[in-house]
Amino acid sequence: MSRVNSLSNVTFFHENLEQDVMRQPWAAGGFDKILLDPARAGAAGVMPLLAAWAPQRIVYVSCNPATLARDSKILLAAGYTLARLAMLDMFPHSGHLESMALFIKRSGISAR
Repeated sequence: MSRVNSLSNVTFFHENLEQDVMRQPWAAGGFDKILLDPARAGAAGVMPLLAAWAPQRIVYVSCNPATLARDSKILLAAGYTLARLAMLDMFPHSGHLESMALFIKRSGISAR
């Protein structure tokens, strides 16, 4: 996707967030912005990394309000503010809605 859009400052990783991702090679790095779009089970496997990396912004797309709420508690405890929340009807004529949440790191707060 970054190649198609001529973006040189974007890196994409695809991972099963239901599993522990701490040993993945990319997990040793840090990120300033993260877009998460986990399966219905949420992002439990990557939540400890998010707190440690302390990116400035996290966009979390969710199809399950319960796992979004569970994972949001971790982000709020790690010093993030829920700046925006929107419900999106990405699948018209179905009973499913997607949630999109923007979390911003409060200045001066670090999980490290």
